[in-house]
Amino acid sequence: MKRTLQQAFAVCMISLLSASMILPAFGEEESEKTGWVQEADGRWACLDSNGEKKTSTWVLGKDRNHYYLDDDGYMAAGTVVDDGDDIYYVDEKGVRVVNCWASQSNADGLWDEDVDTIWYYIGPKGKAKKQENHAYHIKDRAGEMQKYFFDDEGHMLSGWQKILNNDGNYDTYYLGNENQGYVHTQWQYLMVPDDPDDEILDNPSKSYDGYEMFYFGWDGKMKRSDESKLENGQQFGFDENGVMLTGWAPAIHSYNPNRPGNDSSRDNLGINRYYDEVTGIMATGWLYTTDPDTDGSGDPHWFYCDKEDGYLYNEGGKDSDGVLGWKKIDGQIYFFDDYGHLVTGLISTGDNDVSGSPFAESEFDFTGTGVIGTGGNARPAGIYYLSQNEGTLGQMVKGKRIHLSVDGESETYHFSNAGWAYANVLVDDHIYGDDGAMLHSDSGWEIFTMDKDIYDKDDIREDDGDVTVRTGAEPLIRAGETVIVNKSGKVKKKGNIKVEGTHYDVTDYVATVHVDEK
Repeated sequence: MKRTLQQAFAVCMISLLSASMILPAFGEEESEKTGWVQEADGRWACLDSNGEKKTSTWVLGKDRNHYYLDDDGYMAAGTVVDDGDDIYYVDEKGVRVVNCWASQSNADGLWDEDVDTIWYYIGPKGKAKKQENHAYHIKDRAGEMQKYFFDDEGHMLSGWQKILNNDGNYDTYYLGNENQGYVHTQWQYLMVPDDPDDEILDNPSKSYDGYEMFYFGWDGKMKRSDESKLENGQQFGFDENGVMLTGWAPAIHSYNPNRPGNDSSRDNLGINRYYDEVTGIMATGWLYTTDPDTDGSGDPHWFYCDKEDGYLYNEGGKDSDGVLGWKKIDGQIYFFDDYGHLVTGLISTGDNDVSGSPFAESEFDFTGTGVIGTGGNARPAGIYYLSQNEGTLGQMVKGKRIHLSVDGESETYHFSNAGWAYANVLVDDHIYGDDGAMLHSDSGWEIFTMDKDIYDKDDIREDDGDVTVRTGAEPLIRAGETVIVNKSGKVKKKGNIKVEGTHYDVTDYVATVHVDEK
């Protein structure tokens, strides 16, 4: 809405004045010594019965309009009139206006705000609206109902404003330029205020590029960091100054003492959300991007953002007793480290070392970091495999034997129904060593000496969150004993066999050199 002084007067005059009217109109009791008189300089005065000029008072003319005599006894015209606690406006013909917008120039610095034109709204009794912190619903010049605020001198407010609400707190509004003044609602692309004295910004030291997106509700109140905006099922966030967030927010990491090599430079982890760089829509579900503390640099990773509140899953290890957290998504189990990264490949969180495996990805090192998850839902420390295939990336393998192959190297692993790999265990006549890999020869039969005791699969169980050996169970093969394994990993259980020129007797998987050979 744009208003000029002439336009404002036009709004008022159409209903109040006729084209033929000559002002001021004389009263019935006027004579040569009383009533209206025009002096040589063209100014009007009104004389009382003693022939004295009336001052600082209103006079009702024959046309039923009110006119104001100033301190010097001259009729005021085209100006604001302060009369007691009330503010009025008289037009260029001296008539007190009602139900319209009125303005005056600020060239002489009548108001200390940086505006060229001062606007007022005059109500039905001719008084300007001037109640501070009160929202007035008034039609603009185009006839549209808008919401306005005024100061205690009747000046229409514009630009950025903090308005005291009924709860004793301040709400922030944007009221447009000096010729608009109405409350702006919904999304607005605005220049960020740069004057700390305005006290509009909660954090004036924060820098911006210039124009930013803000959101003002249907009531015109600006959203800030403790609020969010939900629109068509999509959520948006805002910083402490009301600027729409993009990228990671607040993009700060924190220290997790449970992770080897961590330091205290990563503060306040576990509070990040991600907002689209263009639209500002908060990410939910799967997200592929760079880390929160890299400013867009570095390698991207897969993350998972909560579908309800958008928080990055397991950031800072907050969803784990150790470092790793796990989450069931669409029926599949996924692991996440304390950066929130989706974990892939072969990992060990117990005492089993898999760092030499070609299927262990170098960016993940979980040796000795313990259980996965928290409380009663925690999964025991052990060896796990999270798919490295694109179609099933990160999905935990469970309840089956798998054969992995990469760059000419291959290994076989067997995973329990709970997902942890059998290690130092005999399963279906196959031995899975300390690193979870199945023992097998390169060709034919081969001799292996056990470094650790090997137990039967049926003696291994999960008890109170730990993978343990059944109480009283004896190892099938003890550390230091020898077994004979073929290329497919089959362990010879009994009988006699010759390997590399030596005869062996095999009893219950344990191979000993034949007596004659000894």
